[in-house]
Amino acid sequence: MAARRRPSHRHLLIELGCEELPPRSLRGLADAFFERSCEALHGAGFEFDRDGSARYYTPRRLAVLIANVPAQQPARMIERRGPAVTAAFDANGEPTAAALGFARAVGRAVDELERVQTEQGEWLFCRWEEPGQTLGEWLFPALQPVLDGLPIERPMRWSDHGFSFVRPVHWLLVMHGDEVLAGSLLGQAAGRQTLGHRLHSPGPHELGSAADYLALLADASVLADPMERKARIRDQAQAAAHRAGGECRLTDALLEELNNLVEWPVAIECSFDPEFLDVPPEALIASMEEHQRFAPVLNPGDQQLMPGFVAIANLESRDPAAVRSGFERVIRPRLADARFFWEQDLKRGLAPSCEALEGVVFQKELGSVGDKSRRLKILSEKIAEFIDIEPEPAGRAAKLAKCDLVSHMVGEFPGLQGTMGAYYAQATGEDETVAAAIGEHYRPRFSGDEIPASAHGRALALADRLDTLVGVFAAGLKPSGNKDPFALRRAALGVIRILLEGGHDLTLDRLLALAANTLADQVDVSPVVLGEVREFILERLRAHCREQGYDARRLNAVLAAPLHGLVDFDARLQALDAFMQLPEAEPLVAANKRIGNILRDAGQNISDTIEEDKLIFDEERRLFEDVDALQDELRPLFEAADYTPALQRLAELKPVVDAFFDHVLVMDEDLGIRANRLALLRQLKALFDRVADLSLAA
Repeated sequence: MAARRRPSHRHLLIELGCEELPPRSLRGLADAFFERSCEALHGAGFEFDRDGSARYYTPRRLAVLIANVPAQQPARMIERRGPAVTAAFDANGEPTAAALGFARAVGRAVDELERVQTEQGEWLFCRWEEPGQTLGEWLFPALQPVLDGLPIERPMRWSDHGFSFVRPVHWLLVMHGDEVLAGSLLGQAAGRQTLGHRLHSPGPHELGSAADYLALLADASVLADPMERKARIRDQAQAAAHRAGGECRLTDALLEELNNLVEWPVAIECSFDPEFLDVPPEALIASMEEHQRFAPVLNPGDQQLMPGFVAIANLESRDPAAVRSGFERVIRPRLADARFFWEQDLKRGLAPSCEALEGVVFQKELGSVGDKSRRLKILSEKIAEFIDIEPEPAGRAAKLAKCDLVSHMVGEFPGLQGTMGAYYAQATGEDETVAAAIGEHYRPRFSGDEIPASAHGRALALADRLDTLVGVFAAGLKPSGNKDPFALRRAALGVIRILLEGGHDLTLDRLLALAANTLADQVDVSPVVLGEVREFILERLRAHCREQGYDARRLNAVLAAPLHGLVDFDARLQALDAFMQLPEAEPLVAANKRIGNILRDAGQNISDTIEEDKLIFDEERRLFEDVDALQDELRPLFEAADYTPALQRLAELKPVVDAFFDHVLVMDEDLGIRANRLALLRQLKALFDRVADLSLAA
């Protein structure tokens, strides 16, 4: 009986079995392993099904399954050009040394070479088909550069090998369909064996075919598909929380880390002593999430913390009660530490902690955090006046805002800065407005986070970011490339969002000048520096608006007009967006571009005054009358930032503008008439420019 013929296109599976991989970088490693493997195959001419391919990973393995990979590279047509025919043969038609040398180099007789006519003349050529390498021949030499290019911060060496990897490698599985590809990598010979769960089914387990990989591991108590594992964690955690009478708080960050810590997740509901609930819930939650990777249980109604949590075990125990007891035992000292920090910080008080800020350096040239707090007090009070709220609470909040940085709790959990300051302020009798502003002033902390809810919180948040932006730029430490140690890009975006979403129409120039004045005792802030900060914020504004779906050209059109407040800018941008949907928009944009070119080419001082007696044609008189009337009509709309109806009224000028350009020659030979028409066009363009430079909008 004839042997069964293997199909030419089969799944390629590569699995690296490792010691426990770092959870925070595991997904990035797996993604890079997959992408670089696909790139290598594609670059070598191996066609495959990208959509049907996948990367798998657990704490003990990195794997790629690439679908429908051929067993061999396609053949290549090789072409070599030799000498010109005139140099290849002598006068008698005999081959010269040049022809003989080329023939010898390509392994052919001279009479087997081709003559090809090109633009540069006739040349000798040799063409032949070169068969491609088999997948097995190509793979292992190609895999080493793939692994060398993975984003590994601290590669490890083990044994006496000369190579390194993120963690020691203990097995290597490489299969093409049901066939093992022979070779070695990182000290391991390729085979068809993999290992299962350390306790439930360690193995080794022999894989019959690459396509059976996930099923084999599932039978060995390993969920290799990270999406399947993540869904199981999420579902089991919520079910466990429901059994405890609550719902699970499972953040994306915690879910991702748990997913990278287990191969066979099992959720277990646990509890802790309710006496710990006297501690602020954020501190208890931080203890559970950051120290133990436990998910807190919240009351479904008011979302308050309940005395419970969900732990994710990496095994299915025959004695779940013992596992639960172990988790509950390890959380108690963590919660006790949080209570100790809380009590010690309360004994010290918030205001007395301010003295310690004098010894905390903010930045060498900008002084201590104490210096920053004094600047924030001045800035916050001024901004409060600008937005018509009581300045004293803003100043008091600014004075106390950074005091929790020297607390025990924030020392242990830096992410609680501001949050703990609000609790300490409340506990020591500060006004609720002050406490709320302290708690909110770091918001927005990240993309999608809410801005401060209170006006005093927004005043303090603006002051904090403006002081940092202007101060750090003045100290010569503006961001470059990917380096942004003071998170200035995030600070600039925070300023933008607070002004826009808070509805505070304050001008950037006014705010930046105020910040510069408060910094005068620490660092010189030149006009050049202020200009750099302003442009830096505007670049973030452009990026923010593009993320909201606005067209880049329309953004530039609005920014080309004088910039007042960002709320005014946003109103003009929305109005322009609506205007550009009108049928009159495109011809008016073209007309504005034409007007701009005419005014620029005129190259002279253009008068603001239009002399009616020099309006000769009906078309220019009609345009003058309409522009003159619109100046009065639109003034209240502009003052109220009601730009959409203003642009709609301007759109009605289209037939009048068209008629003007159809019948009137602007650059008349009579210089007086010419100047009058230029003045008219200048007034017309000024009306549009109050919203945006339309010539840039399309």
